[in-house]
Amino acid sequence: MRTDDQALEDRLIELADVKERDVIREALDGYHESEIADAMTRVDTDVALHVLQKLDAETTAYVLIELPTETARAIITELPDASIAHYLDILPMDDAIELREELDPERFESLLNVIPEEDAQEIRRLLSYPEGSAGQLLTEDFVEVSPDATMADVLNVIRHTSDSDFETVNYIYVLSEDRHLLGLLTLRRVIRSEPDRTAREVMNTEPVTAPVTMPEEDVARLLAKYGFSAIPVLDDRGRMLGIVTADDAQEVLEEAQTEDVLMFGGVTGDAEAYLSLSILELVKRRLPWLVILFVAEFFTGSVLRHYVGTQADSDPNNSLGIIARLMLFVPLLIGAGGNAGSQVTTTITRALALGEVRANEWFKVIRRELSVALIIGLTLGFLGFLRTKLPIIGWNQPMYLALVVGIAMPCIIIWAATVGSVLPITAKKLGQDPAVMSAPFISTFVDATGLIIYFEVARRVLAAYGHPF
Repeated sequence: MRTDDQALEDRLIELADVKERDVIREALDGYHESEIADAMTRVDTDVALHVLQKLDAETTAYVLIELPTETARAIITELPDASIAHYLDILPMDDAIELREELDPERFESLLNVIPEEDAQEIRRLLSYPEGSAGQLLTEDFVEVSPDATMADVLNVIRHTSDSDFETVNYIYVLSEDRHLLGLLTLRRVIRSEPDRTAREVMNTEPVTAPVTMPEEDVARLLAKYGFSAIPVLDDRGRMLGIVTADDAQEVLEEAQTEDVLMFGGVTGDAEAYLSLSILELVKRRLPWLVILFVAEFFTGSVLRHYVGTQADSDPNNSLGIIARLMLFVPLLIGAGGNAGSQVTTTITRALALGEVRANEWFKVIRRELSVALIIGLTLGFLGFLRTKLPIIGWNQPMYLALVVGIAMPCIIIWAATVGSVLPITAKKLGQDPAVMSAPFISTFVDATGLIIYFEVARRVLAAYGHPF
């Protein structure tokens, strides 16, 4: 099996210009689907889409399984129905129902008519449960026996049933004829009990359960609390519908924890792989909080204006007045730079921790972050210019000061993004914890260097207006 990741990425880019299906399939023969998927997260979406459109339906489906959700969603609608149907068929049921969000309802329904009827019916049942609930996270593939089954019968059920029919065999659920949960058997207890003993005699009659409407995060925490590998899910009448497994619960908790970390850094959105997100998506995740924090910094500037702005207004052209005016915007600019740098550091640190970005991909990271920073910086710079200059919504300051703010803002944001990108990757290369090294250093360094940028911009703009500084 080949392991040269960079070579595979380059190969995918070359194949983007190839139209012959056989050539593409032969070129990727021998690569595991996970290797192809990993390489596809590091190339343009158009490249990944072109290659997937030329692969056979089964291979495409298994590559999609390995791709980050955001990447798969970005290209799924452009793939042939045969590939999507195969993908839908092998997806875990809780993931399969999420696919409906990306496809036209009619197309999704037509795909359900293509996959095996049993799977289609299960998907429809899961869709009937509340969104984000245990019902949409459960699987119906579990081991069930009657209360009169002997331990020998239970072992025979496990022995003679296909692995694909069971999500886990650690627990065996004892159900009545009307599918009420009567008790639970552990595999260990089954093996250690006498073969002729019945499930009724051996089972735990008070298993921990979850109602079908319980929020999925609460179910995940319940599993984590007790250390179970699965938990039975019941309807409001006590009938067993399925189980939620520990691996699904772990994904829910990891996503929730990641979202909390990103929110702590002022980054919104779901927890998706860093390189799978487009420049526009990164901007959408960061800009709202930066705008909110940017507006909040205006209040700090208002306080400074109250105390030092009087002298500046009395004689706007003297040196002390100009300095006083410049000081009004220090919290605004430095705060925005620090916030932007923290966002980048939080995002890159998470990506490094999850293996979504490698230290040797520093150039790719910086290139992406500079594009994001340019868009955000120009946006905030324009808002800062309007706030400084316009009398209705701003402070009615001189044009030279509005230009200083409008020019310095994108410069500081771009610089903060560069530092915020380089620090975690440098820490990783040096064998240090990126979170420990980057978080304390970013605000201090960006504050100091941001002031230099601000005053250097001010010096040049003021000189052009005939006000040496």
